[in-house]
Amino acid sequence: MAFVRSATAANGVYGTPLRLAHSADLGWLRVLRRQVGRWAAEHQIPDEALIDLQLVLGEAVSNGVEHGYRHGRRGTVEVELQLQDVDDDPVVAVRVVDHGRWRPIPMRKGGRGRGLTIIDRLSRGMQISVSTAGTALTCAVPLRRS
Repeated sequence: MAFVRSATAANGVYGTPLRLAHSADLGWLRVLRRQVGRWAAEHQIPDEALIDLQLVLGEAVSNGVEHGYRHGRRGTVEVELQLQDVDDDPVVAVRVVDHGRWRPIPMRKGGRGRGLTIIDRLSRGMQISVSTAGTALTCAVPLRRS
């Protein structure tokens, strides 16, 4: 299936955004994958791009749950997806937010700690903003491989 771009707004944004919020629970990933899959099908996102998007979201949401809400703290993780053009290339703009407090990066990772590397390699412009209100990860997943 080929990606078909609808009319683009002046700011490069198009299509219907997907906005989801759920309790910070890793069990939500299964539901998230299905909802993102439906949204991607509606927007004719290529399968390869959907796989990359699902990997990025899985890592980002897992980080929000595991690092943002430690010691049994409860909270939410929010996901926002929006199609847009960046430098004339179609991407899915991704934003994942938790409202917890991240733990300090451990000196010994014990075989873990590759999630942000995966996100960085599959996307463009990854940024992480940490504040007293929580942590936001933003990036853009290309719809075409270069």
